[in-house]
Amino acid sequence: MLKKFKNPTLIVGFMLFALFFGAGNLTFPAFLGLYSGQHFWQAIIGFCITGIGLPLLGVTAVAFSGHEIPQELARPVSKWYALLFAAILYLSIGPFFAIPRTGATSFSIGIEPIFGNSLLVRIIYALIFFGLSYFLAVKPSQIADYIGKYLTPILISVLGILIVVSFINPIGGLGEPRNASETINNAFKDSPFVAGLIQGYGTMDALASLAFAILVINAIKDHGISEKQEVGQNVVKSGLIACFLLSLVYVFIGHIGATSQSLFTLKRGIFELYGIQVDGGHILNQSAAFYLGNLGQTILSVVIFLACLTTSSGLITACSEFFHHLMPKVSHVTWVSVFTLMSTLFYFGGLSEIVKWSTPFLYLLYPLTIALILLVFTKSFFANHSFVYQTTIVATFIASFYDFASTLGSMTGFFQLPDAMKHFFTTVVPLGQYNMGWIIFTLIGYLIGLSGYHFYFKNK
Repeated sequence: MLKKFKNPTLIVGFMLFALFFGAGNLTFPAFLGLYSGQHFWQAIIGFCITGIGLPLLGVTAVAFSGHEIPQELARPVSKWYALLFAAILYLSIGPFFAIPRTGATSFSIGIEPIFGNSLLVRIIYALIFFGLSYFLAVKPSQIADYIGKYLTPILISVLGILIVVSFINPIGGLGEPRNASETINNAFKDSPFVAGLIQGYGTMDALASLAFAILVINAIKDHGISEKQEVGQNVVKSGLIACFLLSLVYVFIGHIGATSQSLFTLKRGIFELYGIQVDGGHILNQSAAFYLGNLGQTILSVVIFLACLTTSSGLITACSEFFHHLMPKVSHVTWVSVFTLMSTLFYFGGLSEIVKWSTPFLYLLYPLTIALILLVFTKSFFANHSFVYQTTIVATFIASFYDFASTLGSMTGFFQLPDAMKHFFTTVVPLGQYNMGWIIFTLIGYLIGLSGYHFYFKNK
């Protein structure tokens, strides 16, 4: 299909933007903007580093590695680690968290305010949303046309209406910066840059980039480009297009949030709407109503629906491609059916539960993913030797597993880590109080691996 277009890179870039751009990419910047206020630029720069920079690096790393699936990227660590890492990653960005989150988010923001939250309404919406996701995912060879040629231009056009009107008639100026909670990821007044960095995790795009890369590579190859270097160059160009569009959306939507504090009630330092703490969906809903009246809510519903639909179908396709590659006797269509049904089931759990249970897994998977990207880009320094992979990943896992276990324990109350361990990881380890102690562990593991390679393995 891509052969019909003179500039496939542009079409694939639109496709990648739409795959990344789910409802979270609208709601997180809006929430960040509301609380960061006059600290908006510090927060949004941090957000863009993890929400844009890391996904671009992820797609590029896969393209230039010569592999198309995360399992192959992680294989130098060990065969079983590669398999386990890839499986957990795909299930996390697939049927367990990200796919049902697209359905639950689009329902709570675009449908629930208009039609209510009855079981019948949720069932009807699930049939429509996941039915369309299934239709797009069951024919992956046409996904670039469906998404890049049709859905993305519509998405950008509708979103552009809200952005343009917000500049013509702004709600107000940049508000007073405030912390949304005591946790560092919500410290928009005290540590806006760090809060923005961690908020960018919530998009899950760095994780998804490893999965989406196979769709981008296949779309480029469908145009007749097969040479590894040329494929990599086209992937980078497409990634830059997608990231440019994402940066525009993040900045403009975040700015809408930063100028909309007057729409909400401030109570005990927290913004509320009808007695409920506001989230990104409330901010977008109220802003759309202010700018465009009743029509605004309808437009917002369309934007959210399209954004979530493209992401959902892309994730179902990517997950199905991976597990079909893993177990080729099970057809792609069967995997699409399984993951669509699983995602629909978890969708009924509700948005808050999906987000709640995904948080500890983000703390576990993000550092491991970033460490893997670092290793892929620098493998020429150590001839892709497994020892460097192993020391880096083991060191990263120690810190990321602590953040995972600590968050899970606090969230569920089922267990509590020893105080000595908490003190070490949050006080002794640099950046540990920001849930970023893994950076030091990763660097130490990497340097140990490099030293071992150059002084021992290189000459053997």
